[in-house]
Amino acid sequence: MAEGRAVIEQPDIPTDAHTPLEDGQPTQQRTIAQQKKQDNYLATERRAAGQESNRSRSTSRRDRRKRIQKGIQDGKYMKTASLEALEEADANGELAAMGPFERIGPDSTSMDGPVTMARARRGEIPVRGSNGQQPYYMTPEPQAGGGSALKDQEGLKLSLEANLEIEIELKASIRGDLTISLL
Repeated sequence: MAEGRAVIEQPDIPTDAHTPLEDGQPTQQRTIAQQKKQDNYLATERRAAGQESNRSRSTSRRDRRKRIQKGIQDGKYMKTASLEALEEADANGELAAMGPFERIGPDSTSMDGPVTMARARRGEIPVRGSNGQQPYYMTPEPQAGGGSALKDQEGLKLSLEANLEIEIELKASIRGDLTISLL
C-alpha cells in the first residue's frame, strides 16, 4: 500500500448500505463518488431482489436509449459503436464502471485513461466511476517472489505477454553505456 493510505477512509459500501442510521436510511458516505457508488449498489440489489419500482421495462429501455444517444451526440461514446451493445453494457453497469480507455483524445491526453486505470489498480488513487460493484480502492496484487534478473534491475522495462506487433519510438539523450535485451 502507498504511504499515508492509513489516514484515507476505505468505505465498505455493501456493509454501509445495509447499516441503517437512526432514521432508517443507509449510512451517508463522505464523498459524492462514494455516495453514487452506494446508491447504484442499492439500486442493483433492489432490481435483483425484484423490488423494482413500478416503471415498466419499456420505459427503462426508452430512457436508457435516450441517455445513450445523448452520450453519442456529446462525444462520450464512439458513433461507430452499436446502440444495442451500448444498451447491454449500460444495463450491466459496465458504462458506469471505470475502464482503461474512457477518454481517448488527442495525443497529449490519449494515455490519461490507461495510466489512470493502472494507478487505480495499484491502489494509488480511488477507482473512478459510479459502479457499486467496484471497490473504492483496489488492493494491488502481490508480485511473484521469483522474478527474472531483468525485473530486478533498475531502468526502463517493457514486458509483453501476447504476440503483438509493436513499434516503439524512444527519444533520449544517453550518456554512458546502453544495453538492450530482448527476451
